[in-house]
Amino acid sequence: MRYLLVPGNNSLSHAAKALAIREGLLAQGHEVLVAVSRQRSLFMESLGIPHAILPDIQENDGSGFPGVEWFRRPGSIAENIEAELKLLRDYRPDRVLGVFRFTLKASAELAGVPFDSLICGCMLPGSTDALGFAAGERGSDTQKELMSGFFRYGGLRISQALASFGLAAIDDSRRMLVGDRTFLWDFPEFMPLSATSGVRYVGPVFWDRWPYENHDWDGPDTGGRPLAIVSFGTCNGHAKGTERLAAVLGGLGYHVLITGGSIGLTSRLAAESWLTLCEFAPLQRILRNADLLVSHGGQMSIFEAIANEVPIVVIPFQPEQAHNGVCLERIGCGGRLVPGQPFLGDSAIYMNVLLGKKDIDLAETITGLTSRDGQAVNLASASRQMSRYRGVKDLIPLMEVG
Repeated sequence: MRYLLVPGNNSLSHAAKALAIREGLLAQGHEVLVAVSRQRSLFMESLGIPHAILPDIQENDGSGFPGVEWFRRPGSIAENIEAELKLLRDYRPDRVLGVFRFTLKASAELAGVPFDSLICGCMLPGSTDALGFAAGERGSDTQKELMSGFFRYGGLRISQALASFGLAAIDDSRRMLVGDRTFLWDFPEFMPLSATSGVRYVGPVFWDRWPYENHDWDGPDTGGRPLAIVSFGTCNGHAKGTERLAAVLGGLGYHVLITGGSIGLTSRLAAESWLTLCEFAPLQRILRNADLLVSHGGQMSIFEAIANEVPIVVIPFQPEQAHNGVCLERIGCGGRLVPGQPFLGDSAIYMNVLLGKKDIDLAETITGLTSRDGQAVNLASASRQMSRYRGVKDLIPLMEVG
C-alpha cells in the first residue's frame, strides 16, 4: 500500500511520530511519503529522509500551539487544502494519516482518499475537560468558556474555507482532527475518555533518531547528586524561567541537566559544577538514571519518563501541556508547578506565575510533588498500564486494514 503522512509543524514531536510510523510501514514493505513545512524540511534533510513540502496554517505566526492566527484567514486555510489536494492527486496514496493536522481531512475528502488521524485524547471534540485545570479548580469554568469560544472561532474560519470547496461547515475546529479512524497516542488511565466510535488508543509513539552528539550517552557524572533533567522539547523555552528552575533544583541538591545549550544562562550559573548543558540529549537512555524530569508537558518526554518510572514536574507553555500536568496528578506520577491559568494566548503566562513565586515556595512545591506517599508504586503501575499499548507496533496493523 501507499501512504501519505502529514504532521502538524508546530512541534518537531509531531514530525517524529510521523517518522516512527514511516519506519514501521517501510519495514512491512509499504511505500510511504512524509510531507512537512518548508521550515521542517531542513530537519528532514539533515536526516537524509525524502519528503514533500506543504504549507501549514501554523506558519501564519510560527506558534508552537494553536492560536487565533492559525485560523484568522480563511484564504490561507484554503491555500493549504489546495496544496494538499495537489499532492494527493500527484502521489495517489491508498490512505493518508494526519498527525495533529487541521486541513488534511478536507483535502482527503476532496481527493476521495481515506483519512486517518493521530492525536491526543484531550483534543477530541467530545472532551469536556477544562484544559489545564483539575476538576473543580478555581478558574476552570472560565477556561472552559475561553477554550470553547476558541474552538468555535476556529471552526467558523475553517468552515469559510470549506465552503469554497463545497464542503460542509463544522462547529468546532477539533472536528478536523477526527478521521475515519482516530488513533490516540496516550493511554486510557492517563487520559480517560468515554467510548467513542472509530477512536482507539494505540499508546505512545516513540522515536529515538534525533541528531544526538552521542547516542550512547547515559548522562553526566553527577558526583553522587540525584539527577534532575530540565527539558522543554522543541518549544521556544524561557531563559529566565529555566535559569530560575535550575538554581532552585541545584539548591535542593540535584545535579541539573538542561537540554538546549543555547538558553543563555548567566556565566555564574553556567559555571556551576552541578549543571550540565547539551543541545540534544538522548532522554530514552538518560532517564534510566534520572530522579526527576522537569518538562513543558510534552507527551513524548512525559511518557518516556513514565516508562522509566521517573516523576515529572510540569511548567507548560499552553493549555494542552498544562492538562498533561493535571493527568499526571490524577495518576499520582507528578504534577504542575503552577495552578491552572485561564489562557488568552500568551505562552509566558505560566512562567510569569512561576517567576512570581519565592524560591522557597518553588522548592516546597517540587519536593511535595516528588515525595508523595505511594509515588513509586504509582509510577510502576502507570508504566505497566502504558506498556499494554505498543504505539507503532499496534498502529501499523490497524493502518494496513483498508
